[in-house]
Amino acid sequence: MEEPDYKTPRALMAAVVGMGVLIIVGVIVLVGVVIHRMNSPHHPALTSSIPLTDARIAQLALSPDEYMTTITRVHDDLLAIHVVGDKGERIMLWNVITGQLQRGLETSSH
Repeated sequence: MEEPDYKTPRALMAAVVGMGVLIIVGVIVLVGVVIHRMNSPHHPALTSSIPLTDARIAQLALSPDEYMTTITRVHDDLLAIHVVGDKGERIMLWNVITGQLQRGLETSSH
């Protein structure tokens, strides 16, 4: 008994060859990007223009049940301070240059 000859359809062969070419091109592009990034000059991280030693002292009055959870830089001279307590949460804005605290957002817990 003879076995029939099986021939791979041309569309399937074209798809396999096309995907192989795409994989090779993708690897070449990836290696090129990595080499380019390794050889490009490094940009140093931006530093704050306000040295901490020159910052004024701010008095943040917290009740005994409150505590500070997060401090986040909003602008070069403005920090947001997240305060949590039994009465709710609030965000205070601290101007580092003037040392003033400003009220921001307050929420109350029920």
